[in-house]
Amino acid sequence: MSSEPPSDELLPDPDNGQAWWGNFLGSWAISLSLHAAILLVLALIILPIRPEDGTKFIVIRTEATRNPTLEPVDNLEVTPEDLTKGDLNDLASLAIPTKLISPEPSAVEVDVDQQELQWQIEAREFLGQSHALGDLAGRTKQARTMLARAYGGSAATEAAVNNGLEWLKRHQRDDGSWSFDHRVDSCDCGNPGNLGRATVAGTAMAMLCFIGAGHTHQEGDYQPEMRKALSFLKQEAVKAKEPGDLRQLPSGNFRMYGQGLVTIVLCELYGLTRDREVGATAQACLNFIVSAQHPQNGGWRYGFQDEEGDTSVVGWQVMALTSGRMARLSVPSRSRDLVRRFLQDVQLEQGAYYGYVKPEKKASTTAIGLLCRMYLGWGPEKEQLHKGVEYLSGIGPSPNNMYHNYYATQVLHHWGGELWEKWNRQMREQLLSTQDQSGHAAGSWAPRDPHAGAGGRLYMTTLAILTLEVYYRHLPLYQRRSTNNDF
Repeated sequence: MSSEPPSDELLPDPDNGQAWWGNFLGSWAISLSLHAAILLVLALIILPIRPEDGTKFIVIRTEATRNPTLEPVDNLEVTPEDLTKGDLNDLASLAIPTKLISPEPSAVEVDVDQQELQWQIEAREFLGQSHALGDLAGRTKQARTMLARAYGGSAATEAAVNNGLEWLKRHQRDDGSWSFDHRVDSCDCGNPGNLGRATVAGTAMAMLCFIGAGHTHQEGDYQPEMRKALSFLKQEAVKAKEPGDLRQLPSGNFRMYGQGLVTIVLCELYGLTRDREVGATAQACLNFIVSAQHPQNGGWRYGFQDEEGDTSVVGWQVMALTSGRMARLSVPSRSRDLVRRFLQDVQLEQGAYYGYVKPEKKASTTAIGLLCRMYLGWGPEKEQLHKGVEYLSGIGPSPNNMYHNYYATQVLHHWGGELWEKWNRQMREQLLSTQDQSGHAAGSWAPRDPHAGAGGRLYMTTLAILTLEVYYRHLPLYQRRSTNNDF
């Protein structure tokens, strides 16, 4: 390569401006003429000849915007933050991508309660998460408000629950217990039950109402009452002839009912508080229930390993064992298999309907049987379950059988959807309109039930409160992404 500098003839002369500009302009003019000729030829080639049929072409000029291109999606998730921006009726602000757009969209009237919709979205998000308290996670104050609003509760239902708890508080006995013969000093409420001796069962039903709203001996507004009640149960457990046998009475049909009820209480208390002493007593009660189950037919009734089980007693034991699993206590899988065997013996149409001690199509026992099936693993795809739920929905809430309503409400709540919404409207209004509002009975419900003579006003009031707590007492099974709570 030569090291000589380039010739000056190849560079413009900065001192001879006129000569340089003349040469430059001449070259530019020739280039311009040549490009213009090329563009003219291209235009003649591209421009279309006017068609003979008179068709007109419309050219639309578009301008690029700063909005990014939206790709079609299968699922759209609207977050609570989206709902608080702007007017909900302005659907365009949501910028919803779609795979198919109607050529002539019709006007749509949107009537959305923004707050209610937000509760529902937050509830679905809550149900899709893992919680330290598991199925009992809905009983915190914040979760109660959210879940009640999302699934059909209201300020009125919560007021009814609180008024009911106040009635129970006024009727607690000095030793911490409650009795189905609820009468205390200066009480003129009326309708006492005749199971005055079954104080363990009466205490358990009252405690379930407090626990259902998140009140325990460690947290909540009723800690003194709950501490007294728990102390009473511990004393009864010490008196038991066998560990975990809290049937209390030496004989009578209510004994295993009481065992199931008190076991649910202790399991839920342990699940909420992790109180080890409570957990030890709860485990002993679970062990007794397992041992009392008939080893062949899988049922429970009034005595220890009764040969003939009945669906009503079985329902409370299944709920007790389920509560034990929810609290992460030990429940043998064999009990689950035996319960399935019993349910097969009292079912009709492969499990759509259930009887008391034999196959029947009976409303109250069908509600119990279906709830047991749900906790034993039946999913919403089960045809027999769908058929049974439709049957209960068609009957609707009973005006005079709170026992049926208590179980059927849980079944419909777990099922969800339109059937639940219909049931809840009727059940909710029935309970709100029949709660006593004045005098010493304020906050309670007068018995309207075939079991009223035995359980009285306490029995009716506790079932009503528990029914109104359904929105958060147990998380809906079929509206969660996963559940391992079947025992």
